[in-house]
Formats: sequence, structure tokens, C-alpha cells
Amino acid sequence: MESSVIKNVKRCGSFPERVKILCTYFDKILEKYSGSLEPVDIVTRILAQCDKTNDFTVPIEDFAHQYGISSRTLQRYFEITTSLSSKKALQILRIRKAVEHVVNDPRTFDSSRYGYYDQSHFYKHLVRFLQKKTLRKLRPHLLLLRSLHGSV
Repeated sequence: MESSVIKNVKRCGSFPERVKILCTYFDKILEKYSGSLEPVDIVTRILAQCDKTNDFTVPIEDFAHQYGISSRTLQRYFEITTSLSSKKALQILRIRKAVEHVVNDPRTFDSSRYGYYDQSHFYKHLVRFLQKKTLRKLRPHLLLLRSLHGSV
């Protein structure tokens, strides 16, 4: 922070004056970098929309068109903000939502609500998702898999 801003804050007679000086200072910084937040904003909106609607079948090109950018630019935005491709990020969101549903209310679970063609498609994706090195030792997923498939 600039020393002049610190001096001005210290000279203030009241808290509201200090807040005003600091807000002015930080607003200028935010304005300066406002364009750099665009990728984060767009990716956040896309993930929120998919999370809300459970629609994971929308092509990335449609999202790019919606935000007036190229699909390659949107791919870069996903990689910059999430360190993942758009496909991988949306797959993770999809399987997490599906697993949450099947764990909380297995009787009403329908894999097609999450864009899976059928139960075996969901099961295949679930097995791939759960086969992480950190889970291999703990194996907390075996009961879930047994309830879906009968036995593991």
C-alpha cells in the first residue's frame, strides 16, 4: 500500500473517513484489474448454471456463444481458473451431484437426470471417479458401489 494512503488514514479523525479513503484506494485497484476477473466470472457462471439445472449436456460451444467468446477462449478460461479442461470440470461436478443424490436419496435416484445414458454408464463413470490413490486404502466407496451394482 502506498505510504501516502497510510498517512492519510492515520490522520483521519473518524472511522468512516478511514473507510472512505481505503475504499477509494482499493476501488481504483479493482478497476485497474477488472478485465482480469472475466475468466473467473464466466467459468463461475457456467458451473453455477450446470449445478442448478443438472444439465451437463450443453456443448461448450453453446456456452462460448452465450458469452460472446470463442470455444477455444472458453477452454483457456477453464484451464486458467480451474486447472482442468471444461469437460473434466463439468464431469467432476456431474458425478459429485449424482453421488450426493444417490447417497442422500437412493430410491429417487435416476442417472438420466445427470446426463448419463443408463445406470451402467453412471456406474462406469463412478468407478473411474472413485479409483483415486487416496481412496484405495480407505475404500469408503465399496458400500456405495455394492448398493448400486449388487457386489464389488
